Amino acid sequence: MADKSPQAILDAKQLRHAKKGILAGVLSGVLWGASGTVLGAALGFEPFSSLDTSAGDNAALSLLVAMALCGALLHDTFAALWVGVHNIRAGKFKEYGRTLRTKPGKMVCIGAILGGPIGMSGYLLGITFVNPAFALPITAAYPAVAAVLATIFFKERNPLRVWAGVLLCIAGSFVVYYAPLEGEKGVFFTVGMILTTLACLGWATEGLLSTYGMDMLDPDIALGIREGVSALAYFIFVVPVVTLFMLPNFGPAPIWELVVQVSRSSALVVYAFGGFLGGFSYVYWYRALNMTGVARAMALNVTYALWGVIFGALFTSFEPTKQLFLGAGFIAVGAILVSANPRELFKLRETN
Repeated sequence: MADKSPQAILDAKQLRHAKKGILAGVLSGVLWGASGTVLGAALGFEPFSSLDTSAGDNAALSLLVAMALCGALLHDTFAALWVGVHNIRAGKFKEYGRTLRTKPGKMVCIGAILGGPIGMSGYLLGITFVNPAFALPITAAYPAVAAVLATIFFKERNPLRVWAGVLLCIAGSFVVYYAPLEGEKGVFFTVGMILTTLACLGWATEGLLSTYGMDMLDPDIALGIREGVSALAYFIFVVPVVTLFMLPNFGPAPIWELVVQVSRSSALVVYAFGGFLGGFSYVYWYRALNMTGVARAMALNVTYALWGVIFGALFTSFEPTKQLFLGAGFIAVGAILVSANPRELFKLRETN
């Protein structure tokens, strides 16, 4: 006969809660891997497909940057809209203004700048310059970068398991970088990998700040603010500054023109779908943080390194090599080691 004591009922409820959190963490990784593949595929649609970026000169570089920033702006805008609709349906939209007046809310805003205009721009630039199957594994090393930053700035002491994970992520990054690629790895490939590393740094820093804020906020509201602030930053600051002061030195920078052209083409549907996948990846990621703890949620989320390679192999013409799979696997395992003790990862009785 099943135990009906209050403690047994409470344990069963916590176990169901943790199982849902594990599922949410897995879904966050799957959806983010799929989002990266979709955003990469969007570059094959008009108006991007008719742009000549093969010259390797300053004008081509300018076009690639414009394409990436256009994609980043559209992705975060659609993600903010999807999450906003989700919060309106849940009756939470009125909490936005109240939350923004709090210190944790302001911390989430700072994290949004680091994770959006810095992190997401670097990520989309990486996807534009190199294939998503190369870019996704590099960004998945963000827990390792966060561990190093926490040691430097917060004087955290990490066990040998964490440093073993950091080294594995570094080794995996080298394997990914030197994995065979059809065609020559020119300057654009190198720049793309550097920018992808910048995204990794931005997301790691965002994680340190947002974790503080989310300890005292509704995860869905924190996410809505994060995506909304990021989208506004692109419109108000990033795109105007890049257009006026940086890219004119390299040639034409038709970022706004591209946004208008995309809004009139089938690429808009692709970006809307990519924003949907990315937005709800964050929804499940924040839920996993709240339901299973940071370590388990982060460890499950970073499996997107492998999902991105798998989706690229299944749904695009790209053919990943064994070396690329190996490097992505190294990074995923290293990030898991950094995030959580693998022996305790699925020990659901302990939900924190």
